Amino acid sequence: MCAVDTPTRIRGALSRWSQLGLFESQKDGVVLSKRFAGKKRENSDMLADRLPGICRELVLAPEHCLPLWGAEEAGITADFVRGIAWLLAQDIYQFPTTWSDGAEAVEQRQITGRKTIIQNDVRWNGLRFWARYLGFATGDNVTFLIDPTGAIEAELAILFDDRSVISALDFVEKLGQRLPVLDFGAYRKEIEAALNQDSWKQPAPHHLSMSLSFALRRLELAGRISLEQQADAEHALSLTGRSYRTWKRFTHVRLAERAA
Repeated sequence: MCAVDTPTRIRGALSRWSQLGLFESQKDGVVLSKRFAGKKRENSDMLADRLPGICRELVLAPEHCLPLWGAEEAGITADFVRGIAWLLAQDIYQFPTTWSDGAEAVEQRQITGRKTIIQNDVRWNGLRFWARYLGFATGDNVTFLIDPTGAIEAELAILFDDRSVISALDFVEKLGQRLPVLDFGAYRKEIEAALNQDSWKQPAPHHLSMSLSFALRRLELAGRISLEQQADAEHALSLTGRSYRTWKRFTHVRLAERAA
């Protein structure tokens, strides 16, 4: 399930993921934590399908990523959490795909003082790899797109629980609790508070970010959810499209059957 180039890398990977709680050491070697052990009749392919969600949970856990800032005191996954929260707050249609030819300049304009988000091209490449694996981006190194569709889709069953329809505000607030790097999430709020408001444009009032809007529209087109507007509803949210135009207004989200 894991492919690496050198034994040094596999030792480093096992050490870090053991710190995060994915693996446990035993006398005869390293095993998957009992917390994430395979279910009955689960083969390795099924476990591999679950693995991104397991890793996402561990990376976003407060005990692993907080505090978000600081060279020595920051959490062990703080670099990734800062980076992905920052990317998800951007204009996804205009954001550069390379570090030295654009992304670095955007960070320098938006972050002032002693705080940093990504720092260098090595961490930029690592961020993009893990963003894709954990469901916060799509594409490859050339067509990299900030897109949290995969991460959001994995949370749908939990968000709806035994309901088929929930209010738009309830949906987004609960999503921000499950994935705090998204709109209304605690980590996202902390990153946005550090951005230079002259260089970063936030969505209009009652509008979602471009990244969340794009993901919800993709899920609707795939038949996973439908975004509904009910006339008697008190609160409505709007999707933000390219060039910050209003894409669609909705008051409720309905869970649909998985598309064929």
